[in-house]
Amino acid sequence: LLDTIQPQFIILKPSFIGGFQGSNEWIDFAEQRGIGWWITSALESNVGLNAISQFTFIKNSKLPQGLGTGSLYVNNFPSPLEVANGTLCINPKLTWDLSKIDVTF
Repeated sequence: LLDTIQPQFIILKPSFIGGFQGSNEWIDFAEQRGIGWWITSALESNVGLNAISQFTFIKNSKLPQGLGTGSLYVNNFPSPLEVANGTLCINPKLTWDLSKIDVTF
């Protein structure tokens, strides 16, 4: 597909393309062809955003990525993730609030 279309960039949404393994495969295919890549967390909850942002960090891309805060959801889990100056950060003054789900650790 990449050889046929020859895009300059591909946009990857891990939850649509086989998770992190599938994302790694697409990134490898793209990089072998000199194609840039960009990861998006569009329409993910803060839980998904947290996982995708950590995965994106270890990929060490120098390009800005499409990581948002899931602010579209009215029932999202409060988290320490926030965007500051265009960068997704962890606010150490905030914590995860998973009280709405029944989970015992």
